[in-house]
Amino acid sequence: MLDTRGPPRPLQDPFGQSMTEWVGGDDVGMDAWADGDLAGEFERQLDDLLAELNSDWVEPELPPRFASNESFRRYHRRNGKRWQLACVLRERPDLAATLADRVLAAVVCDEDVAANRQLIEPMLTAVGRRRVQEYLISVVTSGPLLQRVCAVRAWYWSQAVLVYESPEALTSSQPTTGSQAQDEEVADLRAWYRAACLTAFVECDHNTTREWLARGFILDESFYPSNFHRRMAAARAIAESDPVRFKELIAKTTDGTNLAAIRPADDR
Repeated sequence: MLDTRGPPRPLQDPFGQSMTEWVGGDDVGMDAWADGDLAGEFERQLDDLLAELNSDWVEPELPPRFASNESFRRYHRRNGKRWQLACVLRERPDLAATLADRVLAAVVCDEDVAANRQLIEPMLTAVGRRRVQEYLISVVTSGPLLQRVCAVRAWYWSQAVLVYESPEALTSSQPTTGSQAQDEEVADLRAWYRAACLTAFVECDHNTTREWLARGFILDESFYPSNFHRRMAAARAIAESDPVRFKELIAKTTDGTNLAAIRPADDR
């Protein structure tokens, strides 16, 4: 999929909250942060959800050369539980809707940048893209830093994809009517997400977290209302003070919140 940039849209407030009222989350305990710190909490939430569903999931046996590696066993076990939960949620969208808040809480503890898709996609079906994205934005806005990173990772899979019938249609910015409608339904949330990532980036003093937050916004004043320009200037100063770490943010010309795909020839 390709990142595409549409015209800037005005910021709107789906939460009934002034954007100037946003506050940062809990920055405690981040000095030695690394992937894996949320693994135990993520598995606990998976266990609670599977118990609620009366799932008959059983940890599969592993060959001895893998079974003796406790780290691998934990990783393999979490993957199995995630997959089992995702299967149930896909088969029972009504149940997924009932458990939405708990499943989304698990999503923002899932550090796997690819496998997290397994839980996000059934939630898009069950409760809609807007509710999922509003939840992720709320975590970026005021959640613990570890979960903010997971929310940014989850955002990728939550996005609408503009579909084009051909490379020529992509060049001339003519997506299919259906994908355009899906994109426009959440256009306001892209602006809210950009602003949330920008604000969190400025308020955070942990560079590894900042690297992930930087994926969600752009250093371009035309994407923000005037009351955000000072905040954007602060973000630019942070990035330029560490140009190697934040080189992609400094060079970025698209905000990364639009995705596009060309429909395969055999699907046209």
